Amino acid sequence: MINGFLAAADLPVLVAGNQLLCPAMGAPGVDGVTLCTDELLRRHGPVPLIGLDTLPDDALCAAVGAVGGFAPLIELPPVGDEFTLAVRALEDRLGRRLDAVTTLNAAGPNALFPIAAAAALGLPLVDCDGMGRILPLIHQTTYHLAGLPAAPLAASSQTGDVIVLQTGSARADRLLRGVVDASGGFMICALYPATASQLRRAAITGSTSRILEVGRLLAAVSGRTALLGGLTRTVGARLLAGGRIVEVGRTDRTVGTRHYPSMPSGIVVQEPGRSGRTLRLEAQNELLLALLDGAVVAAVPDVLCLVDRQRQRLVGLEQAAVGDHVDVLVIAADPRWHTPQGLALAGPRAFGFPVRHPSEASHR
Repeated sequence: MINGFLAAADLPVLVAGNQLLCPAMGAPGVDGVTLCTDELLRRHGPVPLIGLDTLPDDALCAAVGAVGGFAPLIELPPVGDEFTLAVRALEDRLGRRLDAVTTLNAAGPNALFPIAAAAALGLPLVDCDGMGRILPLIHQTTYHLAGLPAAPLAASSQTGDVIVLQTGSARADRLLRGVVDASGGFMICALYPATASQLRRAAITGSTSRILEVGRLLAAVSGRTALLGGLTRTVGARLLAGGRIVEVGRTDRTVGTRHYPSMPSGIVVQEPGRSGRTLRLEAQNELLLALLDGAVVAAVPDVLCLVDRQRQRLVGLEQAAVGDHVDVLVIAADPRWHTPQGLALAGPRAFGFPVRHPSEASHR
């Protein structure tokens, strides 16, 4: 990034740093997202990356992000006009043009789509997002916690379908997913229209900059100690345990009705030695819960990630295999996620795990 602008040359660093929050960035289909973003940046030029404090209070912004899975991107990657179609449909509904683009969640492909949208539209990208990680539902955001509605929202598919929804935020997710399924399993959305003044109390700031910083770290460091130390300094990562993966498999340890698109799975990591502890990780597409010798030591909305101890690279759920030697790290979520309202929306019980978040237990 040069002088506050995101260029095509920055994408490899961004993708590398993005793996901290979404190791599946190496999954098939995601390459097409990177190529689309690269093409738009080369065609339209670098995108200004700006802070919320640089915008006037009445500047109108909207978040750009995708709803759907990786699989549809393998057969039909985005071509670039989806961003313009979605944003223009939202602007027509609002009766006003946007002044800047924001990010739904600066993790996974959704860290790249707002850059592509800003390039296609000739707008700046605000350095903020509403999740700080990947969460499955569009209303699991700090925007929602602050009272900002997701709708009106507009969505566009790779085949040119465009819809506009005006409804409550929780209902919007359910309605939108029905349309997404019918249109091929993936749509680009423009949502959470808000002024800069509203976003200053609702957004997690510095999200894209954080990913870039992690990417530079991963490219520069050598050795496990340097990597762990660097992640501690840059994102506050904390080591939970390290050892050998002894079990990987499907699981379903949740209770109640699950409303999330997910594939429940579990990973067991055994520390070395006779007195080595056992760490079990529970996942639903993303790592959500960590139990050390049966006690909850970390949970969503905090970010859990695996680092290969030998190759010093981040490991995704689909890449984890029995015999791998890994470190398990936790990165604390934005403080707003640790409030009672935040944990009710995106804590472990919201995903069907009948346990308290460690921050709740410490306040009892």
